Amino acid sequence: MIVLDTNIVSELEKPKADVFVHHWLAFTGIENTYLCGPVMMEKAYGAEKYRLKSGSERYVASLARLRGEYANRMLLLDNAASELAGRLRAVRESRGRPLSIGDAMIAAICIVHGATLATRNVRDFDGLDLKLVNPFEKAA
Repeated sequence: MIVLDTNIVSELEKPKADVFVHHWLAFTGIENTYLCGPVMMEKAYGAEKYRLKSGSERYVASLARLRGEYANRMLLLDNAASELAGRLRAVRESRGRPLSIGDAMIAAICIVHGATLATRNVRDFDGLDLKLVNPFEKAA
């Protein structure tokens, strides 16, 4: 099970997405990828900001497409993941490496479900008991 981070979803929406990301997704199979609630929150935030600024529904439509495509492959923040996210933030903060609320929720959801996180920002998740893959790297 592989959860796509927001930066991977956003890359795949580009007209000329990174070739390594496309090859990685073709090899992995989109049917083996999942999204999680916090990624959808981040996408909704970006879509609404863009709509309010430009009047364009482009990213709102993209969000609706994602919602449909991943309807049966959406991992939500439950009690176990919520508590784990809080602990992850506290541990990272105690080490002088703060973890954002969004990243803590994404990491916790992945850990609770035994999922790998596909992200460009692997350093953001350093020191967590989390399997990571960077589709932007050739060997991913």
